[in-house]
Amino acid sequence: KAKAVVLACNGVGTARLLLNSTSALFPHGLANGSGLVGKCLMHHPVGSVLGIFDEWLGMDDDGPRGSAMLSQEFYETNPAHDFIRGYDLQVLSYGNAPLPAALGGLMGQRIAWGESHHDEFKERFGHTVGIAIMSEDLPEEHNMVTLDPELTDSNGIPAPKINYTVSENTAKMLEHGVARATEIMEAAGAKKVFSSNLRRNAGWHLLGTARMGENPETSVVDRWGRTHDVSNLFIIDGSIFTTGACVNPTSTIQALALRTADYLKGEGGQVIK
Repeated sequence: KAKAVVLACNGVGTARLLLNSTSALFPHGLANGSGLVGKCLMHHPVGSVLGIFDEWLGMDDDGPRGSAMLSQEFYETNPAHDFIRGYDLQVLSYGNAPLPAALGGLMGQRIAWGESHHDEFKERFGHTVGIAIMSEDLPEEHNMVTLDPELTDSNGIPAPKINYTVSENTAKMLEHGVARATEIMEAAGAKKVFSSNLRRNAGWHLLGTARMGENPETSVVDRWGRTHDVSNLFIIDGSIFTTGACVNPTSTIQALALRTADYLKGEGGQVIK
């Protein structure tokens, strides 16, 4: 038998495994005494604005691609806004490579085939800048991972069922962010500006379904990622986030994993002895 078990299956897979692991001791799922396993699912809903410029904006050699600039001016709650928490603005150079330019970059609006194809490609390639608006989703219990009553995997184990709705708060946040990003593009001199308040192909990080906390009644794991109900079961993926912020979660997940590993080697070493 394992002395300690570390679970790292992301915000959907971890919840699914725990909810499927029922027994007489855990009738509602393993480590689910709080009833919160699978609840408070959070993503990072993303809006986008794309600007096309007359100036050449491409790079003459193969350089870095990620975010060229990042603004957190609207990161915190502002009483003047009609939403709480905030978002960041990420300036992205999606139009500086041939394939992303042809596929529409941040907007996903492909260049149509036909007589105008080459002209439109020339207009976009090396002349396009995108701004992504990454929002902070709120932990709401109605957004959740449950078990599908009918669908199973090849082993007959119930598949996850995701119930998620972009909240009114997030929708207002994205609307505000798209308006600000549009102002930036227009002020910078873009000759064409395209926008979308919600991208379908970006921002769906899987967070919050086994939240961290000191109180076993309101959380699933403690500060070390150890489940309150099972002393030798640890979770170290995005499911233990209590809030999502409005930045990519990978570095934080890595930090939490290293922190729990150090705990198991040191202070919590009695668990694996």
